Amino acid sequence: MLRNDAVEGAQRKFLDLRRFPRLGELSRLPAAHQPEWGDHADLECIRAELADLPSLIDHRDIRALRLALARVEAGAACLLQVGECAELFSMASERHVERRLSLYRRMADHLADRTGREVVLVLRMAGQHGKPRTQLTETLPDGNKIPVYRGDAVNSFAATVVGRRSDPWRLLTSYDRSRDTLKYLQGGPALGQRVFVSHEALLRDYEEPMTRGGKTLYSGGGHLLWIGERTRDIRDWHVQWASSIINPVGVKVGPTASGVDVTDLVRMLNPRREQGRLSLITRMGAAEAVGRIGALAEAVRELRSPVLWQCDPMHGNTRKLHGTKVRLLPDMRAEITAFVRTLRDSGCHPGGLHIEVTPDAVSECHEDASSAKGGDACPPCDPRLNSEQALEIVDHFASEISN
Repeated sequence: MLRNDAVEGAQRKFLDLRRFPRLGELSRLPAAHQPEWGDHADLECIRAELADLPSLIDHRDIRALRLALARVEAGAACLLQVGECAELFSMASERHVERRLSLYRRMADHLADRTGREVVLVLRMAGQHGKPRTQLTETLPDGNKIPVYRGDAVNSFAATVVGRRSDPWRLLTSYDRSRDTLKYLQGGPALGQRVFVSHEALLRDYEEPMTRGGKTLYSGGGHLLWIGERTRDIRDWHVQWASSIINPVGVKVGPTASGVDVTDLVRMLNPRREQGRLSLITRMGAAEAVGRIGALAEAVRELRSPVLWQCDPMHGNTRKLHGTKVRLLPDMRAEITAFVRTLRDSGCHPGGLHIEVTPDAVSECHEDASSAKGGDACPPCDPRLNSEQALEIVDHFASEISN
């Protein structure tokens, strides 16, 4: 249970934060893909406790990251954003953190060697605990339905009725596991090196109380936050909240995005046309990439506002085979090729790659459909690249941007 004095102090701090007119307005906006907590009496206390906890990041590192991303926009560096699709709380052990970081650094080094450019490495770590889901339930082999897994900040990956119950106390555990992960990141192989972490800014009951600052607001939950394809409506909470913080922000844009959609996003999220502020992360699918990316690039180019273009070659290429989600490597390579060449034809710079990777020896992505078998183990959320596949995809991206 939370101490009364801690709760009262946290509530005062949270209310002080809410006095800012901008944040006060945001609390009334709709937010898509939020969990149903039910009539949970402890939710406001949990939010208050989050508001009273220290920021997970040093706000000075936000400026350092924005300067690095500006170099990517200028073509002097590449961005590699990489990590698990969904972090499990159990991944916050020292050993698991070191294994992930070792792989991600190896990928960054490989990209640097192949391109001759500086690589800005941003990790999908220390907070990637929430996932938007299209379906509300999943059907078990026995025919029973249970709530779908929404990430460890909401419920458990364990496929049971109790495990899948939305539990707001997990928001505090998400903070604790993110803090543990950062401790191991900053004190292990990365000792003395700046480490940048990111996650999808999805859960309002976590992101809102983790907002820090005074006159200038920032997210204390990560250096870079991104908004998903399903939550990028400029009228709703996610985009409006992102417009109020100084962190660099990414937005996933899929095949339904129009030129008007992306220009509205650019105007909303980067009204001062600042470098290193905004990334557009295309996730079109191989079949749609050529036709869609060019139109978006042309619309953004006419704005003359700096944008960092990233390619997510995975989410638009997810299919079901034998009842299991899979992603095929040829589709990913095709989307990367279309991304790079179409942007260049439009006079824009292809700046980075955004991929989901695990150091574990998994077989979730495949070279062709015939190699995908229904017996493959299911990942916590979506199929991830293993280390060998990840290096191959990085190599393909390097080849394309080096041509």
